Amino acid sequence: MSSSKERQRTRGEIACAECRRSVFLLFIFLSVPCSTCVKRGCSMLCPNVGTMPPGKGSRFVGVAEEYLRHKAIKLEERMRSLEDALAILQFNTSTRPHPLLTKIWSTEEADVESGVDTTAATAESDVHGMVDALVGSLHFDGDPQSGSACFFGPSGGSEVEKRAISDTPPPLTDPQEIEVDYLLPQISKLDQAFPFTPPGLAKEQVQETIKSYLPNIQRAVSLCETFLKSLSWIFQIVSRQQIIDRLIPLIYRPGLKPLERPCYGPHDLALLFSVLAVGALVDPALPPYNAEARHYHRLARAALCLQSVFLERSMATLQALHLISVYYGMSGIESNAELCYSFLNLAAQAALQVNKDPSRWGFKGREVYERRSYFWALFSQTLWQSLVTGRPPVIMPAVVDCQIPSDLDEATYQPGEITIAFGTWSSRYTKECLAPIIEVTQAVKPPNYQNILDLDRKIREFSMPVFPDSPHFDRTPVEMRDFVQSRYRELTLMYLHRGFFAQAMGDFPLDPLRSPVGRSFMVAYQCASALVTVSINQYKRQPVLCSRVWRIWSHTFSAAVIVGTVAVRRLGINLDPDPFEHLEKVCSLYHSAAQTCSRAKKALVSFEQGYLSVTRAHYHAFKANSTSASSKSGPCKNGSPSTRQPQTIIKVS
Repeated sequence: MSSSKERQRTRGEIACAECRRSVFLLFIFLSVPCSTCVKRGCSMLCPNVGTMPPGKGSRFVGVAEEYLRHKAIKLEERMRSLEDALAILQFNTSTRPHPLLTKIWSTEEADVESGVDTTAATAESDVHGMVDALVGSLHFDGDPQSGSACFFGPSGGSEVEKRAISDTPPPLTDPQEIEVDYLLPQISKLDQAFPFTPPGLAKEQVQETIKSYLPNIQRAVSLCETFLKSLSWIFQIVSRQQIIDRLIPLIYRPGLKPLERPCYGPHDLALLFSVLAVGALVDPALPPYNAEARHYHRLARAALCLQSVFLERSMATLQALHLISVYYGMSGIESNAELCYSFLNLAAQAALQVNKDPSRWGFKGREVYERRSYFWALFSQTLWQSLVTGRPPVIMPAVVDCQIPSDLDEATYQPGEITIAFGTWSSRYTKECLAPIIEVTQAVKPPNYQNILDLDRKIREFSMPVFPDSPHFDRTPVEMRDFVQSRYRELTLMYLHRGFFAQAMGDFPLDPLRSPVGRSFMVAYQCASALVTVSINQYKRQPVLCSRVWRIWSHTFSAAVIVGTVAVRRLGINLDPDPFEHLEKVCSLYHSAAQTCSRAKKALVSFEQGYLSVTRAHYHAFKANSTSASSKSGPCKNGSPSTRQPQTIIKVS
């Protein structure tokens, strides 16, 4: 019955509900669409849909506009996917573009296509409810019921991108770890039990056994110096006075009698081994991911297990766990990425007992300074990790009651040293900028876009530090510190706007600048382009050190994903610098670093498979179209092709 009625409506033999409301039914019921529906602007409803909603003004607008808009966007996404697949296939089999990809769009077709998007005023009502769908991503390895799962929140994305594009699962055991176990059985047992403490241990005897694996004092000092010179610009974990002036003389103290108990604990020994392990990783005289670093790392794990990290923790415990997290990030083993996050969170969880200012517990002088300084360094690292991965931080900003060290304290207790990281400036930036960003972006309720703009302005107005250029300091940490300083603000803004960048690209795929959050599109692209540029320049200056610091490649990958997304979408706006040329430079950078950096090698595969092949194919098709159009139409008076359409040129500063 319903199918018969539908056929009658299609042929115009019966009228729609809108037509039956008219007193002129007898004159118009055979017209499809009827004149009444055409006049009311709802010809797409006649005669198959039914009624329009009642109410003042509702009968004179296209009520199916929202539905049709979403349907057009889905069809356009499908069309782009098919075009990309066709472009990749054609690029791999021929040097000429596919005929279906060489069509020159006329002005009329462009107008029709641009009419699919609604105006910014239509979408303005959705501004406060943005990113409802950006709840994050959950990645499964194997069966969703029994396989492991990994969550990345709305502000994350780069790690998911690297996992999702990979077609083959990572090996369960990295080739680096397949080696003969040369340690004594009792030490290997502790290493395998990490981070738990096995019962029934002769702690003092095992501690002395672990200590016997230490290198000579000259080698230990050399590795500690390498660690401080190579990583003091980014990790404010230990100072020279703590590790070289106090800890090494304490552990290497000569003349200790056989029955005399050492003046240090197992976690102090673990801290020294952790510094040696990371120092060996960044030692330019050693190959990347070398065996000496793995040797010290295993001994650090064993020493930590001699004393419970959950019940008997100290400052050395937190610092050792933090350094183990750093080691996992720089180890070159992809499966260790999760361990890097986990052990940084474990250190932060253990630090919750010192989230109050140390002066409350009677500490004074240097002890207060070192505790405050390290707490803010750890807090900053957890916030950056939260911003990158989209996961909530362990230490919530609202519970922090630790004072920021003063410039006077820094000058008093670090005389003659390179300012670790950014000193007190970094702590203030963490408190006033990073912490509010985390509270907004990691909240369950999507943020109000005006709050994002307010944070953007606050970050831009926050003054950058100025350091004196002293000839007494080694140039390597100074250059790396200046490199981080030059991208600190852009890095923060990129992660702040990245979710809204995706929102603008999804809602307005043809022209993201028309989106109510179009500013985020422009800011994210500007910051990503700047980060790519400074990373390329710094790699030319310090190729060995840059290739061994995983954070550089993670942040640069996030920036390159934004640039690559813009290049793949082939937007109707001309950005300067050109996204395709920028993507080519990124791929060249990762190709050079892939020889010695496992993260760069893995990201290079992602770029070549997911971005570069598509953009190259479309680039060649665009060039062919331009050549064809020029040859057919001939030059204009000014020498430019007559078919050239004006474009919006946006300069990226």
